[in-house]
Amino acid sequence: MDQLLDELFGKRGSTRERALPLIIEGFTINYCHPFSQKNFATLLYRFLYSFKKGSSKEIALASHALGLLAVTIGCGDNAHELYRESLPFISKVLKSGPESLLLSIIDCLAIVTFVGGSDFEETETSMQILWHFIHLESGDNVVAKKHSSAVLSAAISAWSLLLTTIDGWNINYNYWKGAISVFLDLLQVDEPSVHIAAGEALALICEVGFLEKFVFDANSADNGPNEKENDLLNQYSSMKELQEKISSHVRSHFQQTANKSSASNALNERHKFSWDLLNVLEDGCFRETALKIGKQSLELNSWSQLLQVNFLKHFLRRGFVKHMLENEFLHDVFNFTPRKQTSGNGLYISEREEVTIKLFVPEVRKRDCEDFPERIHRSPSAAFRKAKTQLLNKQRYAKGKELWPSYD
Repeated sequence: MDQLLDELFGKRGSTRERALPLIIEGFTINYCHPFSQKNFATLLYRFLYSFKKGSSKEIALASHALGLLAVTIGCGDNAHELYRESLPFISKVLKSGPESLLLSIIDCLAIVTFVGGSDFEETETSMQILWHFIHLESGDNVVAKKHSSAVLSAAISAWSLLLTTIDGWNINYNYWKGAISVFLDLLQVDEPSVHIAAGEALALICEVGFLEKFVFDANSADNGPNEKENDLLNQYSSMKELQEKISSHVRSHFQQTANKSSASNALNERHKFSWDLLNVLEDGCFRETALKIGKQSLELNSWSQLLQVNFLKHFLRRGFVKHMLENEFLHDVFNFTPRKQTSGNGLYISEREEVTIKLFVPEVRKRDCEDFPERIHRSPSAAFRKAKTQLLNKQRYAKGKELWPSYD
């Protein structure tokens, strides 16, 4: 990895393009935490240099590497610096970059904010950037550009990931007016990846609550609700009834599209995922589900956690299990404590009664502790971020049991 890092200083873009895939491979299949901490500043600013000077291919590779660096170092001061320094570069590419770059940049923005955003205001800033891809609006003398269905579904999934990290009380009233109508409209898009992502976003909004923050469209005539929202509000006198209406609407649409034979195996898996979520929604609570991580199980007890896991699986790819078993940041997010494996394939049964025990007690030196300062001191922001994420997941688990009354 040190040699690959040196190659990022190469003047030729082709040299950097050869090094970046190997760095990505290293970050994916290994948990390179000591290397990342030691070389954090160098890695960060060389990746950003690729954003500034590189070709489209190099920028796409650098964005993936940047996201992997964020996941590897975990939340804290370094992650927040990564978020602050990279956001202007990411925003610029999303505004003016070619379509081929957007998928990797959208994923990068989501992961960098998920790990490094220090408060809900920073998170909503990134969500607003993503919202421009979801809700196309024409500004002054500017025609909104329509993006591909792949970009649209990626933006919705990224937006949903970031929403999982915000407490409903902190959601800005002015940012997401009309979001429910936008997602209801996207259910009608004749592309499975889009209407599934829209359905998942609607379901997440229902779990987060505070539906009034997502209903009225501030940009509609007289700053009031549009026709579709008016119809919803007139028919249902409470937010709980509106929530049930949204669930019914989404389920009805999925019933109409579930039997389409054109869907790929991957999309069929997402259909199953969405059906499971909607079934849970209508039952009134999230039923705990277990995800196999190697030989262990990760217990998921909220809708938000399920979305987080699926996004991280998508981003980390074949490195997901490795990171779940070794990455302390992911352990904190999901309250997951892997069991330590015992050495050897099994217990040795002696054929003799004689037993020999060798005991080695290493000398503890002050220098050993200095090599790993992050084990001794964690910044207040890192501790706060971890505690906040765990609390949100627990609150949504408890809230899921109270969303609807049970029926005998």
